[in-house]
Amino acid sequence: METTNPQHDAEDAAEALRRLAHSTQKLDDPADTYWVITDLAAVVRRLEQVTTQVQAAHRDNVDLAHDDQGKAAPGQVHALTAVEHLRKAVEMFGRAYVSLDLAMGHSGAIAWYPATNTTAAAAGNSRPRAQARHARHESENDNRPASVDRAGKRSR
Repeated sequence: METTNPQHDAEDAAEALRRLAHSTQKLDDPADTYWVITDLAAVVRRLEQVTTQVQAAHRDNVDLAHDDQGKAAPGQVHALTAVEHLRKAVEMFGRAYVSLDLAMGHSGAIAWYPATNTTAAAAGNSRPRAQARHARHESENDNRPASVDRAGKRSR
């Protein structure tokens, strides 16, 4: 779904994130959290890139900025102020990515057992749900590149 209209692309991204916010209000299977965190990290990294590019557009075109009355000075002040706020947003996205990456590592180390088998799981007599879910995700052709985690397991 490639387009050349950044406004439409931003609207599509906002709508996709709205659907994600709705679908994660209740996660029936906690093993799904790993995959959500993984994709959130990718989203944050892309938001960082887009924000950097929007910041550059403001900075590189400051001489074209005017206010609603056609005055250059106030428009340029607004453009440069936007540049500073966008720079701060880029920094925050970078910190958010690091936190999500750390959360992903910890979430990926969890073996989620069904609630009904808690006693059996504690005794080692039950297979974690996360293993079955992980195998299902590996078999799906979802166009995400395979990667290898710290334990050497392939994931998507």
